[in-house]
Amino acid sequence: MRDLKPLSWVGIILGVGIVLYFSYSHFQYFGNVSLLGGIMLLELMIACIWKYDQRFFVLLIVAFVWAGLHIPLQGAWTGGRWAVLAAGAVVGFIVWTRAQRRPFRSIHLIAFFCVCAAFVSATVSPFVRMASLKALSLSLLFLYCATGARSAVFGRENRFFQGVLLGVELMVYGTTVCYFLGMGIWGNPNSMGAVMSIACFPFLLWGWLNSDGPIVKGRRLVALLLCVYLIRSSLARAGMVSALVVVLVFCICLGQYKLLGRIAAFVLVLVALTGMLMPGTLDRQLGELKDAFLYKGHKEEGVLGSRRTPWDKTVATIKEHPWFGTGYGTSPSGTDPGSEFGAFLPVGGTLASTGDTEREHGSSYMTIAEWVGLLGVFPFVALVAVTVANVWKVCAWVKRTADPRPYAIPLAMVVLSGLVHANFEDWLFAAGSYLALFFWVCGFVLADMVADAVAVPAPSAVSRVFHPLPASIGAVVSNR
Repeated sequence: MRDLKPLSWVGIILGVGIVLYFSYSHFQYFGNVSLLGGIMLLELMIACIWKYDQRFFVLLIVAFVWAGLHIPLQGAWTGGRWAVLAAGAVVGFIVWTRAQRRPFRSIHLIAFFCVCAAFVSATVSPFVRMASLKALSLSLLFLYCATGARSAVFGRENRFFQGVLLGVELMVYGTTVCYFLGMGIWGNPNSMGAVMSIACFPFLLWGWLNSDGPIVKGRRLVALLLCVYLIRSSLARAGMVSALVVVLVFCICLGQYKLLGRIAAFVLVLVALTGMLMPGTLDRQLGELKDAFLYKGHKEEGVLGSRRTPWDKTVATIKEHPWFGTGYGTSPSGTDPGSEFGAFLPVGGTLASTGDTEREHGSSYMTIAEWVGLLGVFPFVALVAVTVANVWKVCAWVKRTADPRPYAIPLAMVVLSGLVHANFEDWLFAAGSYLALFFWVCGFVLADMVADAVAVPAPSAVSRVFHPLPASIGAVVSNR
């Protein structure tokens, strides 16, 4: 402070005076809750931008998850998340251009074509303004994944994955407490099953297997078992199938056949004990599980009967709008939309979709085909294909090395779980979904890690000897 020149002191005093005068002359606005919330959000974003690589990803995840939870201030974050995403994408691009940056890869070029297809489809939508805004949100999501997410991960891999592990543990414990208190914070069981099976289960399984200390290993095992219990309790068919696929692929690639056998034995013992102690409860639970897994409350319609109606509607809509679709993010329900502004309703100062523009499709892949049409769907198919190829490369590389430590493993398992789950739910290309945000961050970061992993020589035969790995590929998970 003593080194400041007199001119600097004049500037500081003048600035403080202007702030005080502005505050006094507009004092009545400080009673506006929305204005105060906006100021607090701005301050929070500035604080996170100050340490962008360390803080902003956490803020972005909190904003999107909070907007999807049934808890206080949900409405404030419903609009605020877009401001956070826009700031993250713009600042992330600036940081990426000024730092020693990684090159753009094929997945980024394909994502650009996806954004172009989304904007083209928006021009033919009966809800042009809404479709254009949703296409813009998709471009911000992909821009952040291609730039800002890299700053959060690379160069600080250990801290990032340690933080994600801690975050999913806290999420599982918090959800368990709310579940037993009867608080449905996720809104519906399908949402809880999706979060637990896609975001939490793969990371907890990987983190538990790589934990060395008995205390940390036990803690993560408890979180893993609670996560499995929550998936089972949700009776979400897509979540249960996704978790099962992750376990099978994870154990087969690592050669953990004993672990697979222990899991099967544990399940059988648990079922046997339940049958001996509470036979009536076991029969009821098995009946509920069978109904949820096979029929989902639509036994008279047969297997997958709950998905047949939305699938039929989606196919019919694709036939009506085959080439350019109904517009990205919009699915007219058949009612007369009127003007394009009929698609919007003011909600807390923001704009939100109405029932005229969205409905259930029963599959993310059918959803995007309806939104952008058969011509616009090609870049999205290519994006999914590249993502699947990256998962395949990681699985093949891990099978050769039998090394459970690479950071690419949990990312690949998250992507695999999400791709399986997206067959039954509509979230994969919904830019406002917290699952879509987490999934595509993992998918884009995985593309960079695959390029690093394939450059590391691997033994031709399966070896149990762990070889040194570059920092960007993997290391032993911290036990802190």
